Amino acid sequence: MKTISGKQLKEEWKKFWESRQHVWLPEAPLIGGKESTAMFNIAGMQQLIPYLSGQAHPLGKRLFNIQKCIRTVDIDEVGDASHCTFFEMMGNRSLGDYFKKEAVQRSWEFLTEVLWFEQEKLAATVFEWDKEVAEDTETIWYRKNAGLDEQRICTMTAKDNRRSPGPVGPCGPCTEIYYWVWTTKLPPKWSTPKTDEANWLEVRNNVFMEYYRDESGKLTKLKNRNVDTGMWFERMCKVLQQKESAYETDVFASLLAIITDYVWLPYAGNERRYRIIADHLRTSFFMMRDGIAPSNEGRGYVLRRLIRRMYYNMMLLKEVDSKTLPAFLKNIVKELTVLFDLTGNFDQVIALLEKEVTQFQKTISNGQKLLQDIIKSSKKKTISWADAFKLYDTFGFPVELTKEIAMEVKCTVDEIWFAKEMGAQQQRSRAGSKNMFTQDVDRSKYIIDLPATKFVWYDTMKADKTKLLKDFEVGGQRILVFDQTPFYAESGWQISDSGIVVLDSGDQLHIKEVKKYEWVFLHFVQ
Repeated sequence: MKTISGKQLKEEWKKFWESRQHVWLPEAPLIGGKESTAMFNIAGMQQLIPYLSGQAHPLGKRLFNIQKCIRTVDIDEVGDASHCTFFEMMGNRSLGDYFKKEAVQRSWEFLTEVLWFEQEKLAATVFEWDKEVAEDTETIWYRKNAGLDEQRICTMTAKDNRRSPGPVGPCGPCTEIYYWVWTTKLPPKWSTPKTDEANWLEVRNNVFMEYYRDESGKLTKLKNRNVDTGMWFERMCKVLQQKESAYETDVFASLLAIITDYVWLPYAGNERRYRIIADHLRTSFFMMRDGIAPSNEGRGYVLRRLIRRMYYNMMLLKEVDSKTLPAFLKNIVKELTVLFDLTGNFDQVIALLEKEVTQFQKTISNGQKLLQDIIKSSKKKTISWADAFKLYDTFGFPVELTKEIAMEVKCTVDEIWFAKEMGAQQQRSRAGSKNMFTQDVDRSKYIIDLPATKFVWYDTMKADKTKLLKDFEVGGQRILVFDQTPFYAESGWQISDSGIVVLDSGDQLHIKEVKKYEWVFLHFVQ
């Protein structure tokens, strides 16, 4: 096997597929347009769904790319050796051109002839069968014909070897290639991904999208048979550079070096926190680059959670100095632009990141004082669910951080009752949202003729020459609407933007919170 850098891997990928008459497909944004129901782009083929369903692609029938993706279902798992929230997916596609034979052969060629993977350490899975689709014996034959030992081929059910971008749309059986990662030089004769899953790592897949599932669940044949493939870039770097995880490869090395210089602690022994900091900063950067701002809803909430999880893992490594933290964040952003060969001005991203961290620092400071008092007063070395929930619900103090701090003084947290109260709060929130919606509807008659508020927070935290468009009251609450604002809208328990508005009369008004309705920002006056 070759030992190559991440940059070299991308170069080899491009050279290989161009030699096979494939056209480079520009990457899609991390977030879809207004018509997209997906929170993020989670796969390299997401932008190709209409073309996999039968439309002709303007670039032709043979495409390849490297797509930036975000998957957030495993945020809490990030910190181990395998999980990332942001990653790059390498893929090649055939839209009604070649099918199983060529797809299997070319994926095998790239691994064994370009990257020099040892054939004896490779295995494959193919689709078993179910009541809708027969066993994929054709792919089994192509795998053997390509050079794979028949003992290393196993069949798997639809749960593992069928792919679909959603409940409705193009879909089909898949075949996956695995690499032996256990310490022994070669796998035992009996070992396959089906019988010995823990010792095999998936490195490549081919999805044969020849079916379409409609809204009723019915499966029919597509007019064109398509191939969609995927190869996780970070995972391949781990294998090629023979590292324990992707975080030890050159993909993350320079980021970990910047973190080391800042916290003055070695990576060894602190791997989990280093990985969380590096991954979450990397993901946050690309989310903000694509226009997402921290908030309490949707994508903005995911971003806020990542930034806060990054910060409290950093503060558990060292006492964070608010004076030096901005320089650290700038160094991380600068390094990311180098790693991904990006050009442009990212000052807005840095300002956004700094503001969110600064806000969370206040949350942490207030919560820590209360937590220390709770710990001192605890006779049983247990933090009750009520206290933990108060820290979370009133101060926005993450329960994970409560647990981390409690562990250091050998305290525990009553998590079972905390989880029950969280469930009860969510029920109350859903019930309360109906009343909130009613209030918003009532407010709508006051703003129906107003233009969208210009949000200037990315550029400045102070807006001069602002025009007051509306000054009204609803239920005794005074609300102001301006043509532009540096305040961003929030809701829920977390700390809201607040500040001062100075009117032409000289009166100073305190803004206690801001809400957004139909892109009009409502400033609530205390």
